[in-house]
Amino acid sequence: MNDILFGNNNNGAIRHLSRRYFRKNKIRNFAAVLAIFLTAFLFTSITALAFNLVSSMRLSMQMQKGSKADGTIGYLTEEQFLQLKNSDFVEKAGHRMVLGYAANSPGHTVEINYADDVQQELTFCVPTHGSAPKKANEISTTELALESLGIEPKVGATVPVEFEVRGKTYHYDMVLSGWWEASNDTVSLMIVSDQFVADHPELFRNTFAQDRETCGTTFSEVVLKDKSNIDGQLKEFARSIGGNPDEMDAQNFILCAANQMSKGLIQPQNILFAAAFILMFIVCGYLLIYNIFDISVMQDVRQYGLLRTIGTSTRQIKSLVSRQAALLTLIGLPLGLIAGFVAGWLLLPVVMRFFSFEHQSSQTQLSASPLIVVIASLFTVLTVFISTRKPAKKASHVSPLEAIRYTDQDDCRQKSVRRTNGVKLSYMAFSNLQRNRRRSVFIVISMLLCIVLFNSILIITQSMDEEKFLSRSTKTDFTAYNSTAINVMTGFAHRSDALPDDAVEAIRSQPGVSNERFLYRNTLDDTNVLVDYGFENEFTTGSYVYEDGRISKIFEGYSLHTLPDADSLFCGNVCGVSENFWNDLILFEGETDKTVLKQKMAAGDYVVVGCSLDRLTGDPEETPLTRQLQVGDTVSFYKNGELSDSCWGFMGNFSDVLKDMAAYLPDECKGMVDHLEEQERPATIIKTLLKHAKIQVDQAAKAFEHASRQQVLGESR
Repeated sequence: MNDILFGNNNNGAIRHLSRRYFRKNKIRNFAAVLAIFLTAFLFTSITALAFNLVSSMRLSMQMQKGSKADGTIGYLTEEQFLQLKNSDFVEKAGHRMVLGYAANSPGHTVEINYADDVQQELTFCVPTHGSAPKKANEISTTELALESLGIEPKVGATVPVEFEVRGKTYHYDMVLSGWWEASNDTVSLMIVSDQFVADHPELFRNTFAQDRETCGTTFSEVVLKDKSNIDGQLKEFARSIGGNPDEMDAQNFILCAANQMSKGLIQPQNILFAAAFILMFIVCGYLLIYNIFDISVMQDVRQYGLLRTIGTSTRQIKSLVSRQAALLTLIGLPLGLIAGFVAGWLLLPVVMRFFSFEHQSSQTQLSASPLIVVIASLFTVLTVFISTRKPAKKASHVSPLEAIRYTDQDDCRQKSVRRTNGVKLSYMAFSNLQRNRRRSVFIVISMLLCIVLFNSILIITQSMDEEKFLSRSTKTDFTAYNSTAINVMTGFAHRSDALPDDAVEAIRSQPGVSNERFLYRNTLDDTNVLVDYGFENEFTTGSYVYEDGRISKIFEGYSLHTLPDADSLFCGNVCGVSENFWNDLILFEGETDKTVLKQKMAAGDYVVVGCSLDRLTGDPEETPLTRQLQVGDTVSFYKNGELSDSCWGFMGNFSDVLKDMAAYLPDECKGMVDHLEEQERPATIIKTLLKHAKIQVDQAAKAFEHASRQQVLGESR
């Protein structure tokens, strides 16, 4: 005891006084416990919600990707996989061998693989009904794959499986040993047993280095001991076993990819956002608890002064106040932790609904991390400590004489005011606020911060506009396309993959269908049409050669196809649109008047470069095309190696083309389209011009004959 001359040892009396003061100030205790409870509740609910949200979002994105591992390494041989599995930096590694894709599942892509237990667990392929395949004739898959095959999801059902390997088609009638609910609606996995692999070694020959055939190659989902620099660790291992992870067309290429979905969702802007909210919580809790203890200390200031007269030290006075704060914290903190954890659990499904538009398979996953309790408790105790520190210091420094004459009024001269209309309650209330201006300011600020906090939460929770979010993906109620368009192996590749004309007419004939729009695009049947984008200083990060000779060049994650002898010309993703389609476009640069734009596009000398939208912000996402091309740049089209002067024309099936041409032509020339005929083989330009000239002559003759008849009739009248 260094604050009095001889010191004392009356800790027992201090503890006794603390309990007496605690029992005496029941109203203060209730208000303080409520303040601490609310502070702990805020910290716990937000912390629990943040942990649960991050866990659920990560799970949802992992399920969409189909892996919860740290990374993927692929195109391995069996010997290389064993080296990976026994490596010191790997915690666990799954084993997957590629077989092929089901050829008899229209409308849904079904990838047929062998996968061990670890791989099934890491890729969400563990059957929820039945069990994993054990026998050679058993398979497990998703309910969507079974639906596309026309099989009822029932353990023991016979499943016809057909696939092609190295140009040969295989067909097996397998038995369904188990199935699970698909995590995404694009691709499903079908798992065969290790006994099937042992019985059919010819199917799983690894010839990737010779012919780039993926059948028989080994992939592995890996969980690493060290979660930092996952991509670098995988590439270092690939190089150590003689692989090349950098060049896709290398004979010893090994795929190394970190699972971005398994990384933390923490970004700088999210950290700043969380820090701002935590700071606001601390300030709100501080002001609330501080005001309660400050008022309590000022009410008991005379008693603290009397305690000083009988030898109580400043440290013991501080201990007296701190003990009361600790007792109140022990009551309010557990209640706040429990209520906050329950609130975070109840709010999670509501918050996840906001993200269900972005992540189609949104899943909720509760986090039981002890960090939730630790973080919430730490911030709550810190807030209580900061809040009670100054009132405790004030109580310990009050002298007996100051305590006797204390009036809870600031040491400032107040203006005397004379009123002739008497005293009113409002004047008295305002004067009372001026007695302790600092406390009044603190109370007003705490109320303002609570209002700001409440409004911020309301704005955030109500800021998700479902209609606006969906409008950034599609402007229509329905989109119809051939099922091959979503097949990850083939996709929309040929003209025959287009939606059939009878399907279009059937949709048009449905009641309520209006304002339809059509999108046309080039296919692999149109590789004679190439595009010169005028790229300068192009930088390719990789390339891949297809079996048909096409070359895929990778530009910072985007690929453009070209031909071996095309130099800097690309096949391009060239699209044509119908009239109503223009109303759906969001224009960012260049001509923004859609009427003028349609006129320019009809002239055939202009193009529009498209890009994806960020569905949350509505901003355009930058691509190599948008970076390289500016409004006013020239894009050249080549057909059969010759430069095309114009892109003017009409696209679509024959009936649509006739309607579009009739709408484009003036009224007196609309009849020309009735004489057009659909040709299987294109005519020469001269024949086409002569045919069009004949049509014009016929039209002119009919017009002259009609005019002559009108003149004869007029003269006869």
